Amino acid sequence: MLWVPRMRQRMPNRSNHVRSIMMSQTQRHIRLALSCAGETVPRKHFGDCQEFRVYELTEDGESRLIGTQNNTSPEEQRHADPKKLKGVTSLLPECEVLVSGLQSPNFLRIRDTKPIQPVVTTERTVEATLRAVSKAFDEISRLVNARRCGEHPPVILTIGNKE
Repeated sequence: MLWVPRMRQRMPNRSNHVRSIMMSQTQRHIRLALSCAGETVPRKHFGDCQEFRVYELTEDGESRLIGTQNNTSPEEQRHADPKKLKGVTSLLPECEVLVSGLQSPNFLRIRDTKPIQPVVTTERTVEATLRAVSKAFDEISRLVNARRCGEHPPVILTIGNKE
């Protein structure tokens, strides 16, 4: 009779950190930039805000702050200046979603030409906006996946409580 060792059925004993990394690799995730001024989301165009917060969001509603980026993009020479668009997007190279308190003409350009999904929020705080993104995660993820495949869905999603 040939002896065959039994395979372990349980996950090997690993730290909680390693387990969370392994689990998060199987979840859908989105990296987004949120225009803000402190803890508020001003009713301004994305490129006119003081700073951007970059978050990693997972489908289970978890959000993790990756970092804060000051808006050092060039001043507009004219309204909806394409140079401003290029400056802002170059500050946020890994972001797949941009969330702002007000739609702008450059959001239309982003929607039609970039692999980035623009989103407008009606919420006024960072915390409420992150909750709204979490609620709309499936729809945002669908749009992001289309952009990952080279498509440009003609949609600028509005999230949050309707005013």
